[in-house]
Amino acid sequence: MNAQHVLANVLENTTDSLSGLTANELGLKAVFTLEDQQFTLNLCAGFPSEFLQETLLPQLIKNLAQALPQYEVHVTIDHFIKSHRTQLHGKGLRGVKNTIAIASGKGGVGKSTVTVNLAIALARGGARVGILDADIYGPSIPLMLGKTEPVQISGERYLPVVAHGVYAMSIGYLTEGEPALIWRGPMLAKSLLQMIDITEWDELDYLLIDLPPGTGDIQLSLVQKIPLTGAVIVTTPQTVATLDAEKAYKMFAKTNIDVIGIIENMSLHVCSNCGHQEATFNSGGAKKLCETHQCKLLGQLPLDSRIGAQCEQGNPTAASNTNELALDFLKIAQQISIELSQKPLNYADKFPPIVVE
Repeated sequence: MNAQHVLANVLENTTDSLSGLTANELGLKAVFTLEDQQFTLNLCAGFPSEFLQETLLPQLIKNLAQALPQYEVHVTIDHFIKSHRTQLHGKGLRGVKNTIAIASGKGGVGKSTVTVNLAIALARGGARVGILDADIYGPSIPLMLGKTEPVQISGERYLPVVAHGVYAMSIGYLTEGEPALIWRGPMLAKSLLQMIDITEWDELDYLLIDLPPGTGDIQLSLVQKIPLTGAVIVTTPQTVATLDAEKAYKMFAKTNIDVIGIIENMSLHVCSNCGHQEATFNSGGAKKLCETHQCKLLGQLPLDSRIGAQCEQGNPTAASNTNELALDFLKIAQQISIELSQKPLNYADKFPPIVVE
């Protein structure tokens, strides 16, 4: 049988256990060679590929070896994450390939907790990831990431701190020990834009921006001025939360920002004593919202006391190699990066500016 046909068949029928998608559905680019009875296959993903080494590669090698018994099979998987288009065509943040807003229509849904864990999960997948804590009034990212070195200054720019493999910048790092900030909306938006501009991001694949909760003037000003590749909305199942999440969805739609999907947090309560699961805040809210707007449900996270406790200790759940809860964040992070890899590319930085005299 022709090796090209064999490869196509194997890629179509080999499934990644983490995402549930086949190698073809993952959009992997394949290049193979045949030489001296060796079949060498190089696969390249448009998203962090570290997890594929465990969840896809062994099965792929096994299936190819069975289909090509006359060859010695060698397979490698790598990734190359590209810049994708923002709502401000031709614009992006310096040192950042893709910017993702993490938003919620209201506070108290665990948005910052989700942001931190998703960032760490992406970093564990092999990506260069940063977090911008845009919640000036209640910056919680410094607490969740744990103790770090103080912010350093290089020239006229701030260098983000590093924790759990993630680069982070927050007003909390710059005002540590000072009283609570009391700023009006315009000053808040201006200060955030300044913080973005003076931070020296170092060739990040993804920058997650933890937006303030709500859909008012502050949020609208930010999403209109920050080049965003996409947005992720965090909600809880109850009606009051999904109604506010729908407002966030409409805000992004009006500003031409793609919503990558919706995450339902606190979907089920898990009893720490017996493990019993119960839908404390009703169920199906995020699913119904996704069906209404033809949006992807990226995943459902449990209401588990360990997630909050680990974040408060500066050791977020996704940083654990063994915690079963970490797998939930890894799956959602991979899903986001896969969805993003299929978006239109940003070619603006590939061409020199055109000057008409």
